[in-house]
Amino acid sequence: MKKLGLGILIGIVVLALSGVAVAISNQGAEKSKAPDLEKIEFIHWKKGFGKPTCNNNGICEPELGENASCADCKTAEEPAPTTCYAFLGKYGKTYLKWTTLPVSYTINPTNPQYLSEDFVTSAVFNSAETWDAVTSKELMNGYTVDYSATYGAQDYENAIAFGDYPTEGVIAVTTVWYNPATKTIVEFDVMFDTDWTWGDATLDSTVMDLQNIATHELGHGVGLGDVYETACSEVTMYGYSNYGETQKRTLETPDITGLQTLYGK
Repeated sequence: MKKLGLGILIGIVVLALSGVAVAISNQGAEKSKAPDLEKIEFIHWKKGFGKPTCNNNGICEPELGENASCADCKTAEEPAPTTCYAFLGKYGKTYLKWTTLPVSYTINPTNPQYLSEDFVTSAVFNSAETWDAVTSKELMNGYTVDYSATYGAQDYENAIAFGDYPTEGVIAVTTVWYNPATKTIVEFDVMFDTDWTWGDATLDSTVMDLQNIATHELGHGVGLGDVYETACSEVTMYGYSNYGETQKRTLETPDITGLQTLYGK
């Protein structure tokens, strides 16, 4: 009887271990089936910088996240109506958005002008709330401060920081990571280039206004692309800015229409 009981016990243990092995194997298989994330990097230029991207017919067709200006490209014989808003994805026509809301973000306030933590976090927070105010969905639910947070690491932490971008004329960059199978945004990072003098342009018109640029960059974070047509130069998602500019702090009708197309009114 003791031998029989021991045999049964060993059999149960073997079966249990086999179940664990199958479970682990299945988890590995599921992980291997998961699609790789893709990313888009949006470059925000100071006026006077950036290069157009034209196809072989001379018609402007920006690559994903590129700094295209259509000013030097030919126009199509029957150009499409200018909407002054665009989405992420190829040619700004793919709806990529957050499907689980709200999202949080992390701010690293370290900056070359020694702007206070309160100033930096308030500027970014107000920018986020500007987008939240025009949709019934709560897009962002606040931030944490982390002086070690950096731009560009795909770690599911929406990091907002200052840094040195190597290309001349770049004011800020935003990278958006997304799942190409579900068209779901999973992370965004924002970096303000330290080549510029940052501050509050309502008090000093010689600085790059942090809230102005942050509002534009967070537009990418929630699913909107750049627009470059001259007719769209007043909207928040226009792809160029300059010292002293504050108009991007507030949204124009096309910005609101684009956001509400993604998330509703």
